[in-house]
Amino acid sequence: MGPGPFLLRVGAASFLLSATAFVTGVAALYRAEGPNAPNLWVYLADPSGRAVLDLASKALTVAVLLWFVGIAIISMTLPPAAESAARLARYLAAIAAAVFVGFLSLQFALVAVLDEGVSPESPEFRALVLQAHAAADWGGWTGIVLLATALLLLGAALARQAARRATGWSAVVLGGLGLALIPIGFGFLFTILAAIWAVIAAIDLFRGGRASGRT
Repeated sequence: MGPGPFLLRVGAASFLLSATAFVTGVAALYRAEGPNAPNLWVYLADPSGRAVLDLASKALTVAVLLWFVGIAIISMTLPPAAESAARLARYLAAIAAAVFVGFLSLQFALVAVLDEGVSPESPEFRALVLQAHAAADWGGWTGIVLLATALLLLGAALARQAARRATGWSAVVLGGLGLALIPIGFGFLFTILAAIWAVIAAIDLFRGGRASGRT
């Protein structure tokens, strides 16, 4: 038995909220750490700068957690023949969510320690900034690979269902593109791709996952 109408709408709402949070978080992160931004310890010396990074950390945390909820629910609409792919996609999305929350916690810590009175010019804070950047790079790449692989698995399963081919093939294309962006240094753009697919998946769930093979 697949998910009922209420759970389908929970999944759709989770995807839509996730898409909004991804875009909000990436926009805030680009403002704080984009190519035209000053050194982060300079940027965070201003309370407004701390507010922007705080928004980025919280929005991206909400985004990845809600995206996992959506993935978990849409995977339940797959037919029994795709159970292995559905289960693996859920596992990968869950691990990715934990990875994202881990390195985003270090981003949040940058704001928290300044609020406790640590000087942004202190050597200790600069060391913390470097640690947070390194964790974000490694954790971000790892999380993106996991999320993109989950998309590929779900996409391959969804594409086999006639009425859900658009949802499935878009997942395959966007997941593959996300993996391709990592070697050229633009892996962070996968968050935008994830937001785009979240909207597509939300529409699929609002339609009730009608092509589901589960009865």
